[in-house]
Amino acid sequence: MSITIGIAIAFCLAVALWYIKSAPRWLNDVPGPRSGSWLFGHQLEINRQNDVGELDFAWNRQYGGAWRIDDCFGGELLMVADPKAIHHILHVQGYGYPKTRQSKQFVALAFGRGVSWAADETHVRHRKVLGPAFNAQPIRAFLPVFRRVAAQLVQIWKDQLQDSDMSSAKLHDVNRGLTNATLDIIGETVFDYHFGSLDAVQQHNEFSDIFHNLFADSNLHPPPAAILFAATWAFIPESILRFVEYLPARQFVRFRRFLTVGKRVGKEMIEGKAAAYVASGKKSRNQDILSILVEANNSAGDNRLSEDEVLSQITTLLFAGHETTACTLTWLLYELAHHQEDQDAIREEITARRAKFAPGQEDFAVADLEALTFTNACIKEVLRFHPISPWVTRESAIHDIIPLSETIVTNSGKSISEIEIGPGVPVLVSTCTYNRLPSVWGPDAHKWNPRRFMNPELKNNQVPIGLHSNLLTFSAGPSGCIGFRFALLEMQSTIVELIENVKLTPPPGMEDIVMMRVPVGAIMAPMVKGKFDQRTQMPLGVEFLH
Repeated sequence: MSITIGIAIAFCLAVALWYIKSAPRWLNDVPGPRSGSWLFGHQLEINRQNDVGELDFAWNRQYGGAWRIDDCFGGELLMVADPKAIHHILHVQGYGYPKTRQSKQFVALAFGRGVSWAADETHVRHRKVLGPAFNAQPIRAFLPVFRRVAAQLVQIWKDQLQDSDMSSAKLHDVNRGLTNATLDIIGETVFDYHFGSLDAVQQHNEFSDIFHNLFADSNLHPPPAAILFAATWAFIPESILRFVEYLPARQFVRFRRFLTVGKRVGKEMIEGKAAAYVASGKKSRNQDILSILVEANNSAGDNRLSEDEVLSQITTLLFAGHETTACTLTWLLYELAHHQEDQDAIREEITARRAKFAPGQEDFAVADLEALTFTNACIKEVLRFHPISPWVTRESAIHDIIPLSETIVTNSGKSISEIEIGPGVPVLVSTCTYNRLPSVWGPDAHKWNPRRFMNPELKNNQVPIGLHSNLLTFSAGPSGCIGFRFALLEMQSTIVELIENVKLTPPPGMEDIVMMRVPVGAIMAPMVKGKFDQRTQMPLGVEFLH
């Protein structure tokens, strides 16, 4: 096995060196840190940092809103956090900055060739078919599922801690429960399928077992050889890259299992819906996202997706629709546990809104959730402060001039307000840095402060970028997250149920632990400093109020 991987790496390395040696250098005068390694550039540091953003923030402070870093094999890469530059790259030029071949291959390995993988005209076709399922009206119909699963999660936590003294906070890892809850939500709303992840908390569940630490086990602190191998993907034809998934390395084995199981279950779901249609002669009355997707695809004509593309949408939604939301909620509970005044304010706001329910109304409607001003400000703040996807990877397909909001000083001493690049230049948009820019979010941008989103002057002079509250967390432009409305309503529903019933505190007996935002591939995961071997977790104190 090691010989096969070695031959593959050697071949890819030879091709990469030939391409890099012949490529023009566009960024020589752009300021930035210089790496001591021609072979790895800054990729070892970026991929193996213990806290996402620590490098980006330091480079931004030193060099401004755009800087050059070294890529593997002596290559160069442009990093940007400048709002005007981001707007130009993701909005103005749009598909002129496609996803890089490395990022596309990674997505194909992890989720299949669905909407997150697609680019250019293929991406447009995928979005057209998926669009009807993610309009506001279908998503609002899922509210009862969100609320019911959140209530089930609270009961599960009670059952797990019932042998403890319930009058005080007890240590509990909240991340696993949130991951199981969001997986069950995805099952019911997207596929009309009951995964039973919460039902099987004390048992083994095929899907929850596959998902648990999927990225952490596969991509935590990748070995140097894996970083070099991935760097060569930029220069290898996609027809050859398709065979990478069959290599026996750890970063491929787990994802291959996930894709195999996910597509198998997805095919069973579609065939079950087709059989029900044949038996009844009627279209499904279910409004789950898969039913809407299949019906939209059947009516798409030349834009129809292939069977593999449809199955890839399923595996994409399985991961993107639950892991990212679970991690965001995990960090929100962390911040509320360490900012009791904010947790109390949410609880008071929930109580006040319940007092305004119409006669006979028993639970929150969508309008009630949207009216929770401070609760929604906290959701926006966690999206800003802890973006689950810290970077957006792109590559220029055109000769372009990127404008800057603020000038930077080049290596030759010139002040410039734009950067000229040619085709093929990799661009890394730093979501985590943009979300912390004092020029955009205020002088306390590096501190937790949800009340910033209640200030009407916050939007003054902001460059329009993000899909939600100008945040970059859901990306932006034509490739922005298609499911962001779904995620927001899910988070609103869940946090209301949790805070209404549970008081969160720092973990009792572990108050001095340090939580880290550890990069694991394209996302970041919460881990305890010094305990990365225990993978993703979020120990907090949980005390029940009722």
